[in-house]
Amino acid sequence: LIFLESFSAPAMVLEIGGKEITMPVDWSLAVGDSGGAGEIEILPLTSLNDRGFEAFLFNPLTSYTLNWGPVKITNFYNDVKWYFPKMKNGQLLATPITDGKDPLCAYFVKDISRQSEMIDYGALI
Repeated sequence: LIFLESFSAPAMVLEIGGKEITMPVDWSLAVGDSGGAGEIEILPLTSLNDRGFEAFLFNPLTSYTLNWGPVKITNFYNDVKWYFPKMKNGQLLATPITDGKDPLCAYFVKDISRQSEMIDYGALI
């Protein structure tokens, strides 16, 4: 990585598909509904609790099918020091939630231009 940015921000502990991950509260997550049309939407983490959304899980290097995992907020932290790659507005950050050779990745976004964005997952495959 060429550029890393560091900042302090509150954190949210999420359980995605039974795996725990901690992310800054002001970020957003790619979510959808496995039983629906397969549309992927970007929603703020603060809007997810107890609303039945499922996280979009996909390994960009080896996957050809979409996976979904239930999202549950389990904890909050007031102040955490973060180190992230420098990203442009609207760029997705693929974050592995499992270990191993072919990990499933959840997709997070720091800044989006609108309240809600849709993703064309055909462009990812």
